[in-house]
Amino acid sequence: MNYDDAIARLNDAAKRLCAKGLLQPEDTLSMRLAGCDNILLQTGSGPAQRVDIVPVTDGAVAGPLAAQHLAVYRARPDVGCVLLNRQPWACALHALARDMPGVFDEQIRHLGRSVALLDGPVELTANQARLQNGANAWVAPGHVLCFGTLPERTVFNAELLEKCAKAYVLATSAGLPVGRIPWLVRWIANGRLLKDERRAAEQYAMGQTPVLSTAY
Repeated sequence: MNYDDAIARLNDAAKRLCAKGLLQPEDTLSMRLAGCDNILLQTGSGPAQRVDIVPVTDGAVAGPLAAQHLAVYRARPDVGCVLLNRQPWACALHALARDMPGVFDEQIRHLGRSVALLDGPVELTANQARLQNGANAWVAPGHVLCFGTLPERTVFNAELLEKCAKAYVLATSAGLPVGRIPWLVRWIANGRLLKDERRAAEQYAMGQTPVLSTAY
C-alpha cells in the first residue's frame, strides 16, 4: 500500500468514527504502515487535520498522546490501527472501578476476554505487559484505547465496545444480574481472535498488509 492509499484509508476510518460520534477533535487515530517502521498519526476528525508520519521506534516523540500510540505498536506487532478517544459509555467503565467481563460472544471474539482498566499511561512497563494478552480495548483514566489489525477492524471494534459498554453499565448501575458466556464459547471465541492476531503479526513482519478477516 502506498502512502496516498494509506492516508485515504485512515481518513475513511476517521470519517466513519466521526459519523458515529466516536472521534472528536481532541481524539487521535493512527495506522501502521506495512513494510516500514512508521505509523500515520492523525489528530481530530476534520478533513483539514494534519497527518504525521512518526517512527514506531522513536522514543523521543513529542506529546503524550503519540507516545501511547507508539507503546501499543511496540507491545503488539499484530495491531495495525489505534484509536485513543473518549467514547462515553466505555469511559463510564472507569467510574465503575471494575473490568467489564465478556458478556457477549461477539465481544470476546473481537475485543478479548474482558475490557480491563489501566491504572496509568499505557507506556508504563506493567501496562505494556498486560497488552500482550491480545485484548483490543482498554480503559484508562480519562480515555479509551481501542485497536485492531486494520483501520476497518478498529472502527468495528470501537462501535462494538460502545454497544457492549452501554449494556453493561446500564445493567450494573440498575443492580441487574449480568450473565456470563459459557466457558467453551469464551474459549473458542478468544482462540479465534488470537489466531487472527498471530496471522496479522506474521504478515506485518513480512511487510504485508493483513487481509481483513470476516469469519466469526
